[in-house]
Amino acid sequence: MSLTTTGKATLTTSNTPPRKEEFTIRRATFTDGPAIGRVAAITYNNTPLTSWLSPRREKYPAAYERGFIERATTRILSPRNETYVACLASGEIIGAAQFQREGDDAGARKMIREVGVVGRVWMWVLGCLFWVYFKLYWLVNGPDRSADPEAVKTFSEWCTVDREKHWDSYEERADRWHALSVVVLPGWQGRGIGKRLMAEVMRKAERDGVLVGLESSAGGEAFYKRLGFVLLSRFSDDAHALEGGGGEMAWYPEGHKDKTDGEI
Repeated sequence: MSLTTTGKATLTTSNTPPRKEEFTIRRATFTDGPAIGRVAAITYNNTPLTSWLSPRREKYPAAYERGFIERATTRILSPRNETYVACLASGEIIGAAQFQREGDDAGARKMIREVGVVGRVWMWVLGCLFWVYFKLYWLVNGPDRSADPEAVKTFSEWCTVDREKHWDSYEERADRWHALSVVVLPGWQGRGIGKRLMAEVMRKAERDGVLVGLESSAGGEAFYKRLGFVLLSRFSDDAHALEGGGGEMAWYPEGHKDKTDGEI
């Protein structure tokens, strides 16, 4: 399968009529981490969850953005990760998606094996270097002043509970691709970019015969349902109240033995 696909998007400004501009979907490299983090920081900036986790992000934008850059880069340096970016001809990244291969079935083992021993060693070395870099950054600049530490701690606890409840407790959901983050800059949304990014992981899930799992906000539910995802379950009560909806969703390739038709 080609790692690059091309489509069309419409760019609109206040001073010029809409025009067509090509965008390309390609595999990301670890050097794309900062750009992916910035796209995520912009995309998530005005969501209820971000407002709760990072109430001082407008006052400390660099610290707010740095957290997204750290997470994006760390994910890329995992042998179980595949990250894709949507780029303009100029090279500007306008969208990104990060997918994690979970489980220990033949497909997961093959993926790790294809990375190779040398590749895994390099990922480990780079991961250690970035870990030291980010630790030194926070040591020199102080903790993330954009965030509410108590909210971050509470959210982490919610994530642990929901993961155990909705994923780890179901043996049939262990082998899967999981969408960790799918982001498209606000000005480029609604133009098929998110769909093209998701198509990458859906093809891989079809090949492996496994489901695609993700956590969707209330605003994202309709988008994922149009792609064929079903709602498995709602978030825990507190998280559901904060988001105003949303929950765990899954897409099943045709003929998947554990396919469900909706919420349980």
